[in-house]
Amino acid sequence: MSPPVGDITLPTKRSTLEIVRNQFEAWRKRRRCRTRIPEALWQAAAELSREHTIWEVSQVLRLNYNDLQRRVHRNRDGGLAVGQPSDLGFVRLDLGGAIASPECLVEMESPDGARMRMSFKGASREFDPAELSRVFWRQGR
Repeated sequence: MSPPVGDITLPTKRSTLEIVRNQFEAWRKRRRCRTRIPEALWQAAAELSREHTIWEVSQVLRLNYNDLQRRVHRNRDGGLAVGQPSDLGFVRLDLGGAIASPECLVEMESPDGARMRMSFKGASREFDPAELSRVFWRQGR
């Protein structure tokens, strides 16, 4: 085992599923209600997927399968460190200064070909464009 970092002992790369399970259990006993899993434990869980299936690791460590799977695949496919947030698929807009007349056009197209176009002029608060977008992306699911 490697030296402790804070309250968590970082596992070595040769850690077994049992050692990491014991570390998760120890953390769960010490944690405050509803606190996030420390990055060191997520890293250890993701590393175990090299020797075990993601399903097996998620079951033994009592982790959400989809959360673990996303972390493992981001690490393998994207070259990102496990747990590092990905901003793939997002576009940051810097509008610089103030806009004289607020006007916005948003066009979306889903993989199945459905399209949505929203045009906003002025500062209307009668609807929520973010909620309209969420409804559009949830359609057909």
